[in-house]
Amino acid sequence: MDKRLLLLFAFLLLIVGCNEKNTSLAGKSDNGSGNNSDDIITILAVTGEPGTGASQIGNDSMWTASINLGAWRTIIPNSTIQKEEVQLEWLVKENELDEAMELLEANQIVKLQVTPPDENNTMQLERVLETNVSDDQLDEILNKQLEPVYFQDEQFGKFELDKGIDIFQNNVQWVQKPCYLFFNWHEDDKVMRSSLRTAHLLFEKQEEWDLKIKTFASDKLLVLANEWLADGDSDLNEITKELFINRMTIDSISVYPDGDFEMTFLDGDLFWGHTISVTGNVNGVFEDATISG
Repeated sequence: MDKRLLLLFAFLLLIVGCNEKNTSLAGKSDNGSGNNSDDIITILAVTGEPGTGASQIGNDSMWTASINLGAWRTIIPNSTIQKEEVQLEWLVKENELDEAMELLEANQIVKLQVTPPDENNTMQLERVLETNVSDDQLDEILNKQLEPVYFQDEQFGKFELDKGIDIFQNNVQWVQKPCYLFFNWHEDDKVMRSSLRTAHLLFEKQEEWDLKIKTFASDKLLVLANEWLADGDSDLNEITKELFINRMTIDSISVYPDGDFEMTFLDGDLFWGHTISVTGNVNGVFEDATISG
């Protein structure tokens, strides 16, 4: 074969190899789903919070990256906007995770090639065509999405919604100690009011509840705390019930409808920096006390 033809052939192979490498990340080109081009649509979409995440099932070698789309439409002019939230997914290798997490950011209008939503309201990403797109039909939705959402309570004041996890939060004082107060967003205002009613009942007698909750935690975890003490290098000979209670410092309070609550405490190094969590109900029944983190 002519030397010039060989060089040309090698050059073409080099180009193909580079292209395959650059487009191997799922979502930039082919995500391995095997979808026919007839199954793929081009859309404009508003990405939701908290942005891109990833998960792995069992021993599967591939990870599933995903992001919520708050609204989308096809690129046909004046096409109908679909406002029901869908999940966009694509497969990535473990060594591509960092790049995948940056592929699509929250609160943007993006142009994508995807498969139509399935029965679980899930789309498969085929290609990212553009990010930070401006669109007259979707700009209004994005601007609305960026506005903060508040919930007002007569006792605790103004809560702000963390849209990424649909939880309202506020800074409060529990027995003169600062902490966070959380409750879940719900489309029914009465459900959220029921959650706050749980908080009202707790805070009416917070000194009494504080002692009850810490006492329950010490009863459940004191033996474990002394086992951890024996495995460490502390100068303490024993963790007493009184010491256990005094080491606990409130961190957060999560309240739910029908009186349920969960309180988390900093452990004062009882468990080497882990968090102590206590669940119960304002009817006086405690469910469990555990360590986490």
